Amino acid sequence: MNYKLNIIGTRSANSAFESIYVPFVSFANEEQKKVIENYISLQVDKFFEKLYPAGVIRTQLSYSKLITEEDFKDFKKVKIAYFYDNLFYDLERDSNCKLKLKIKWSITFDDKCTPIQLVNLPPSYRGYKHKLNDFSEKDTQGRPHRKYGTIEINGKPVFYYIYFTLQEILDVAKQKSIQ
Repeated sequence: MNYKLNIIGTRSANSAFESIYVPFVSFANEEQKKVIENYISLQVDKFFEKLYPAGVIRTQLSYSKLITEEDFKDFKKVKIAYFYDNLFYDLERDSNCKLKLKIKWSITFDDKCTPIQLVNLPPSYRGYKHKLNDFSEKDTQGRPHRKYGTIEINGKPVFYYIYFTLQEILDVAKQKSIQ
């Protein structure tokens, strides 16, 4: 079957995406883009507040610079310079020679990049004799926790993949279009 459906487009060669596995997503106008990016920003803030209640220095890695687990499989595709140029360039140590957390993040639509999901524990949980329903994939307001993945140095995350679904993004765009 060789149908010409004209459903999926390809990005231009000059779009400078680091990975061929990261989809290019676009919408009809600047207003939709702004609404969706504001939504993502709010969700990312909430995500980091859960992980780092005291706060953490974080900056966004451009979506076009994102790589996936598939890119890691071929060392010819991803050179070590990629990590220094995009993730490690501003790492510093404190006076005790410990790594200062300066986290980078980007969104991903790739479920394989985000194997970690937070769970809520009830206040009565004591670490032993737990029941299966003690662990909740939803927060105290009943919202599902966001999935994520990390790239780490010495067990310290320096990069977070933060999972969003395309449906979630479409819902935000549609909701704003209705209003």
